[in-house]
Amino acid sequence: MIGQVLYTMLTVVDLFWVGRLGPATVAAVALGGSVLAVLYSAGQVFMVGVLATASRAAGADSRTGVRESLRHGLLLAVAGSIPPAVIGVLLSGSILGWFGAAPDVVFAGRGYLAILLAVLPGFFAGMVLYAGFQALGDTRTPMLVSLATNVVNFVLDPILIFGWLGLPRMGAAGAALATVLSQTGGLVAMAMILRGRGLLNLRGPVSRDACRTIIGIGAPAGLQNVTRPLTGMLTMGIVTRFGTEATAAFGIGLRLLQLMYIYLGGLGSAGQTVVGQSLGQHKPELATRASHLVLRIAFLLQLAVMPVLFLLAPVLVRVFNDNADVVRYGTQYLRVLTPMLIVVGLSTGWESAQRGAGDTTPPMIAALVSNWLIKIPVALLFARVFGLGVIGVWLGIGASIVIEAAILAVGYYRGRWLHKEVKWETARAE
Repeated sequence: MIGQVLYTMLTVVDLFWVGRLGPATVAAVALGGSVLAVLYSAGQVFMVGVLATASRAAGADSRTGVRESLRHGLLLAVAGSIPPAVIGVLLSGSILGWFGAAPDVVFAGRGYLAILLAVLPGFFAGMVLYAGFQALGDTRTPMLVSLATNVVNFVLDPILIFGWLGLPRMGAAGAALATVLSQTGGLVAMAMILRGRGLLNLRGPVSRDACRTIIGIGAPAGLQNVTRPLTGMLTMGIVTRFGTEATAAFGIGLRLLQLMYIYLGGLGSAGQTVVGQSLGQHKPELATRASHLVLRIAFLLQLAVMPVLFLLAPVLVRVFNDNADVVRYGTQYLRVLTPMLIVVGLSTGWESAQRGAGDTTPPMIAALVSNWLIKIPVALLFARVFGLGVIGVWLGIGASIVIEAAILAVGYYRGRWLHKEVKWETARAE
């Protein structure tokens, strides 16, 4: 959970500093962040595939299995990220314009987006390395690396954004560069630690079976995770029609709700790891107990957070930008979605069990149905046909959350995830 806090703080700190540059820059970072979220989510193909295979190998006490999972995951992640990185850098300005952003928003966000797209392979590699630590049950090491990364980012952000210490004023691009520099250091640190443990070695033949196993497990998870930010990006496009202030408010609201995924992400990571290791030990009853515990904890935490977020919504939005319209739109966003937080907590438990087992198809179906068939159509219907404006968009998002949870629950309680076969640990056992 602490690691999730630190990871989320990178984007929150960026948004805090660029908020001093006005709504246009905040909107640029929010819109650019939505584009990047789509690509980062594609990295889940490799991260989830490595987590499922490496955790099974760890449960079976196979260091070779863990090492081979990491090696093939890294090779696949880097190879798969280079084409979108190149294309994205070349089209960074045009991409922002496709979503109807105002010229000042495109100008402010073009450099920000291009810099972060250029290092996409490094971000993908970092996700795979994190999955390796997680599969071993070691979340303390990446947490400490993230702490150091945040300190560096916190120091570099204002220096590069505002041009302190005689450096040129870079605006939003400075926030991107600070993120790249700090994250690069974290990537190198994690790679060195895993190599020192004898778990990271890129040499050796490439196994088609290994690649097929990782992609087979990871592809549905990647499609699931791409779906959310992709429809979120389209939702952002709908919101931009209501003005720069609404766009900025949506970006701030997203960042604030990401704070909720700090502890939910920590719970989900723990659940996935224990489920994967338990099934690697052929102990489905232990996997079931772990998933039930995640569900109970998530429910109680969400129950405590809901009233706080609802009551303090305007105060929280104002921390990032005090424009009256931004605060109004942002408060509406948070208060419409706050009642859905209980559902999000339960979804975390149901989803983590299935992903940890490598049964990633049911969560994929849940994401596709809820986001494409519910979120976008309902948002357009309420916002434009019923004339509810941006509140209609917020209602469309809420409807998708409920439908996704219902489908995840069906997949979980059918119990097929407990019998999902992943033969990685036997194929790679020492």
